[in-house]
Amino acid sequence: MKKRVLLYAFMVLTFASMGVSCNDDEETTESSVATYTSSSTAITGFNLIDNSAILANLDSVFFTIDLEGARIYNADSLPKGTDISRMLVQMTYPTCYSVEVAISNAQRMNDTTFAYSSSDTIDFTGTVRITVTALDQVTNRTYDVKVNVHQLESDSLQWGEIAYSTLPSMYGNVTVQRTVKYNDHAYCLMADNGYYVLATADSPAEAWTKQVVEFPFTPDVRSLTASSDALYILSGDTGELYSSTDGVNWTSCGTSWSQIIGAYDDRILGLTADNGTYSHDEYPRRGSFVPSTIEDGFPVDGRSNFVVYDNAWGTSNIGICIGGLTASSEYVGRAWGYDGNGWSVLSNNDIGGREGMSLVQYTTYAVNESNWTTTAYPTLIAWGGRTADGEEPNTLFFSRDMGVNWAVADSLMQLPEYIQPMYRADAVVFNTTMSDNGVVSRAGGGVNILSWRSMPSPERPVWFNTATPAAVAVKSSGGDGISPVTEWDIPYIYVFGGYDTYGGTYDTVWRGVLNRLTYKPVY
Repeated sequence: MKKRVLLYAFMVLTFASMGVSCNDDEETTESSVATYTSSSTAITGFNLIDNSAILANLDSVFFTIDLEGARIYNADSLPKGTDISRMLVQMTYPTCYSVEVAISNAQRMNDTTFAYSSSDTIDFTGTVRITVTALDQVTNRTYDVKVNVHQLESDSLQWGEIAYSTLPSMYGNVTVQRTVKYNDHAYCLMADNGYYVLATADSPAEAWTKQVVEFPFTPDVRSLTASSDALYILSGDTGELYSSTDGVNWTSCGTSWSQIIGAYDDRILGLTADNGTYSHDEYPRRGSFVPSTIEDGFPVDGRSNFVVYDNAWGTSNIGICIGGLTASSEYVGRAWGYDGNGWSVLSNNDIGGREGMSLVQYTTYAVNESNWTTTAYPTLIAWGGRTADGEEPNTLFFSRDMGVNWAVADSLMQLPEYIQPMYRADAVVFNTTMSDNGVVSRAGGGVNILSWRSMPSPERPVWFNTATPAAVAVKSSGGDGISPVTEWDIPYIYVFGGYDTYGGTYDTVWRGVLNRLTYKPVY
């Protein structure tokens, strides 16, 4: 130790004499004492030393070094059960007087402080702080260091914050309902106690405005569909197509269909039927469009809701639906895709025939076990429905390649058992803006906000506020690597209504989110 102190003293004197020489050469009157800044105490590199006895590819784990906040951490957590009590660390930093490691409240090591060495293990189960002291023995910086480990298996697929409420009705006697997302607002049309009630809200989590709508025809409530610039619905008696910009005032489109499939940008897609022969149609029709007979095996009823997503493999967006019934009443389990001009079977595999599935585009994550990084994937999620024998399996399927290949999701991604099986339920995704102080309301409150009843959910990981990829859109400050994150969006899946085994309408609205998407972003 005496030799080390003498060496440091010698280096201090050497740097001081260099300063004198420089000042003499430049003929300045400035002090000859060396100046030390925060860069003199900056840790510029940090990684774990490989140890296959603990975890393969341990040295590939990426650590974020936040010099401003004096924090070092791995944003992508290590697998559950990883032993972090005996880690060897390699660091990079400037020539300095000392680097000390302080450990407290750890499981294996007693509270202690010692000089850093890459050959000494560190117990990261407790609080670890590393202090770098510059050569002046005065300037120093202490870093909080954390090695994050998942507290749940497959945490990125675990449901959390499950809650339910009731449909936003006026009379509490809903026999049929349909909920769509239109102009980034929620529209819920209900046949309620003999009236047609329209409830609208900025999002399902906020205040609803409700009114009785006097239709000049008998609406097929379940056919309500939203394009980018209008709402559409069919007459339940004649199949006549109507449009509206507010859901209250409706105008005939001058055409009749048997089905509305969904919306593709500013037009909607549908089917016409003539003596049992079905044809594709659209409204408004493009100049080059000609109705065409549907393809063999195309579902004429019971398809999932229609979802449009960006096509990473081409220039046109892709619309997709899954499942349904063919003209011969066969239950099918493939996904069909529409590229703006025509339809084709999209999926390579059949998930099993069922009708009335719910479909959303969401985000899931995969962990690369070669470097333990987590990658976000746009994901299609489909669940529910009813099979030919009347069963209502709640199995959840997912596809990470735009509907080409489907698989049964991890058991932890499956819906909780207390969510009853259902078919023909409406699923929409809305962001809820969060802040450090809680939910940020866009509507400013109101008496018609749904009363949510929380359901049991998995325990959040202990690193709830410290580790997550930058997968959530930041609403205000933050996200630039400098400013702290103050607001962020959480995408919730809302599931409205649906039918039970006996054809009755559920008077419920379920709200759920995957755990990882609830964590406050760290940049």
